[in-house]
Amino acid sequence: MKQQKADRRSQRTYRLVNAAFAELVVEKPYDEILVQDILDRAGIGRTTFYAHYFDKEDVLNTIVEQELELLTRQIAHAAARQRVVPSLELFEHAYHSENQQFRALMGSRAGEFLWGALQAALCRAIEPALSTLYAERRSPPIPLPVVSQYLASTFLTLLKWWVAADMPYPPEQMEHIFQQLALPGVWAILKT
Repeated sequence: MKQQKADRRSQRTYRLVNAAFAELVVEKPYDEILVQDILDRAGIGRTTFYAHYFDKEDVLNTIVEQELELLTRQIAHAAARQRVVPSLELFEHAYHSENQQFRALMGSRAGEFLWGALQAALCRAIEPALSTLYAERRSPPIPLPVVSQYLASTFLTLLKWWVAADMPYPPEQMEHIFQQLALPGVWAILKT
């Protein structure tokens, strides 16, 4: 992204472009969205757009970075509470999010970058939490980086399904389901 401008007009432009992009991602595949579509939806001119962004990929990257920053803070908060996987916090974020961009990205192919970045962030949080839990025991038979990848990918697969299914269960129930499905096997393996 070009250097972020802080004046009110620029902030308004960012909001308009982000909202327009989020609406368009819901309506059609990312590959079919043109900069002109964003301009028309946002009600801004080409010069204004290019003063703030390089292209539509730049818009996508900006939105992904913003969402990832929010999610990373939630992951860090959960880690501070010594939870291995911040599943409840992330289910609640998706459920209570009035942020149309987040939901639109999660349900589209454009969100693949967000999912990948979120998996990396989750792994970075999960592995130290597991290390802390098993610091006094001998090495587990499965390396902790492998367990971290497993937990992160299992959680994200469940989260993707839940969002795609239009969130048929409340976050608390989804967190309980995740805990029941994913963690007993992990605990059993790590105790051996």
